[in-house]
Amino acid sequence: MIAPGQISAGERTRSSGQRSIVRWFPGPWLIAALALAVLVWPERAEAAEPHLRVIAQSAPVRTGPGADYREIFTAERGDIYPVRQRGSRGYWLLIELSDGTTGWILGDLVFPFEVDYEHEPSRLSRMRNAVTDAIFGPPPAPEARIGLSVSAGVIGGEGAFLFRPAVLLDPYFALEGFVGASPREQDDLLLAGAGGTLRLAPGAALGPYLHAGVGAGHIRPQADSFVEDPKTLMAISTGAGIEMTFKRRITVRIDYRNWSLFDPDEASNAQEVSSGLAIFF
Repeated sequence: MIAPGQISAGERTRSSGQRSIVRWFPGPWLIAALALAVLVWPERAEAAEPHLRVIAQSAPVRTGPGADYREIFTAERGDIYPVRQRGSRGYWLLIELSDGTTGWILGDLVFPFEVDYEHEPSRLSRMRNAVTDAIFGPPPAPEARIGLSVSAGVIGGEGAFLFRPAVLLDPYFALEGFVGASPREQDDLLLAGAGGTLRLAPGAALGPYLHAGVGAGHIRPQADSFVEDPKTLMAISTGAGIEMTFKRRITVRIDYRNWSLFDPDEASNAQEVSSGLAIFF
């Protein structure tokens, strides 16, 4: 869309008493051509880069080359990392993690090898992997015990805010509570309860999950409303979501859930769409 006052590619302008001129700006086709040139440009030969693969069931990554240093990450069997340095004492290797940070790992727990880029996948595949590695990082949830998230969105078309603390029992399953409010035109909806969350891919930067919970929904009429009385209903929520972990372990979650509010006399459903930040300890 061209904003007022801007000149599009190829737009002609006239100045008084002069012949027309053409102001040209690089269009989308030029950007596409440059991107294509980057993709098809012949690759230069690169030296093989040392990597390692974790062969133990798990391997601690520490802040220094020794068992006395603090553990900052746990590498799992089959994980592959680039090697940046070998320690001067003992068989310790400095590796680079997916979020750009570095740590030391014991060489007895890994298998070193070299990557020959001449036999790597196509440049397009490497570019896609580079973009992914530059944006996403390893998720903190698999090694955490406590999770806290704050989300904002809508429930039934009305604004909503929710706080969700969680206790992670293992990398896959967590007990998650919820406390939230949805201020509405005629009344306020207050929610509270707990449920279970099942992570389907706990080690992935884009991790989907399922959730089901039960609790209560309290409907509180506005102060100037004399039609309704306050009431408390049973609340059941079911749905799914996805956690996206970026560099520096910044985790964003997106939720879609169906809320059922009911008592013996009435029942209603509302859909939640929300997103927010999550932190793990």
